[in-house]
Amino acid sequence: MKITLFLTLLFVCTSAASSNAHVDIAITKPSWDFEIKYGLLSQDAAKLAANEQTIATTIKPLLAKPDYNGAWQAVKQLEINTLSPALAQAVGQIALQVKQLAHAERAFRHALSKRPDLLPSHRALAAIYLKLEDNQKAAKYLASALTLGDQDASLFAQLAYLHMQQAQPYAAIAGFRQALFLQPDSLDYKKGLLWALTQAGDVNEATVLLNQLIENTPNEADLWLHLSQIQLQQGKEKNALASIEVARRLGNNNPTNLLLNAQLHLNHGSSDAAVKLLTEIINKGDPAHLTQIVNALTVLINQNNVSQAQVLASVLEKHSTKLNFTHQSMLLTYLGLLAERNGKTTTAKQYLTRAIETDASNGKALLQLGQLYQHQKQLLRADNYYVRASSLDNYKEQAWLFSAQIAIDQGLYERAITLLNNAYRENPTRRDLLANIKQLERLKRVQ
Repeated sequence: MKITLFLTLLFVCTSAASSNAHVDIAITKPSWDFEIKYGLLSQDAAKLAANEQTIATTIKPLLAKPDYNGAWQAVKQLEINTLSPALAQAVGQIALQVKQLAHAERAFRHALSKRPDLLPSHRALAAIYLKLEDNQKAAKYLASALTLGDQDASLFAQLAYLHMQQAQPYAAIAGFRQALFLQPDSLDYKKGLLWALTQAGDVNEATVLLNQLIENTPNEADLWLHLSQIQLQQGKEKNALASIEVARRLGNNNPTNLLLNAQLHLNHGSSDAAVKLLTEIINKGDPAHLTQIVNALTVLINQNNVSQAQVLASVLEKHSTKLNFTHQSMLLTYLGLLAERNGKTTTAKQYLTRAIETDASNGKALLQLGQLYQHQKQLLRADNYYVRASSLDNYKEQAWLFSAQIAIDQGLYERAITLLNNAYRENPTRRDLLANIKQLERLKRVQ
């Protein structure tokens, strides 16, 4: 009686870079240069002290030119702690213009210590802390300016932007809406609101706003990328593919977006387009996405698309030195599998041997090479590879089953029973193995 076990060598990619993996779309996030209103001395609510008129007379014509470097030379030696709020604020504004941020910060803080209601100083400090990337302090002074009655749309937008930086999209939505109430035609603020709505998961309102933006500016790639992102959130992959293709035609060739584009093509059967995009990413020379592209080979192989898999594998092979050892070994494994499917057994064994030499823990290569030798009836060599694979956690079951089949074919039923019991303990859902074990026990008794 011949017993044949149900054995399948699966090359299913379990990596996070499989065809269904999540890849974030690379979209340019909104950002603004914070604009400060620079009130000159005569325009400030604060008044100069009597002894400060001389310096005021000196710097006013310089500011009017404007010659900020000249004004800076005139005021940089002043002792900040002795200045009136008005002059301290003016010194801070001049220092800020010539990028002397530490000096400007001290001047504005001194001004506010004497006059906490000076709006220009609150705005200026917010700008300084934004430049220093101290978002918490920047938000504090923006909020203070708004509390004091400043109704500049840019303040609401900037505070909303900071809320987004702090992962507070609902607060950001309120800020961008207030900015748009004051300045309804601002494209920047509309994009900011779109960003916040998307992050808050308000897909319906984001879609309405996005369609309006696309209607007004249809040639802006980032808007199509936003649309693609929303469509992916809705599970509309074909629509997302169409949108990301529009963005690509409009000039967005970010490798992250090209990779997502390729994955969507793979998911929907357009392997030629996918391989073309993946090749474009590889040829850019950036190794960042090579690992995910190696794993894309699995999809093509599982789709039995040998010709396109071969094209992609050949391109990857030229860049294999940019991969770490684990992924070099994976690539060699796939090259070996493709060679086997093309009937090139010797070449397949060479690739698989190199894969194991590169990474001795490559269980797929061990099992595949064992299969090749088993098909050639070189059972001892085959079993040696299965034994090695059985020491690896993710490959124990398959390795024991392949070894068991060899033992059965050789009439070594006791060994086969032991191996099948190992496999069953590893995977108790394989209850079909129990019937095989019973058959072998009967055969063993009549040997």
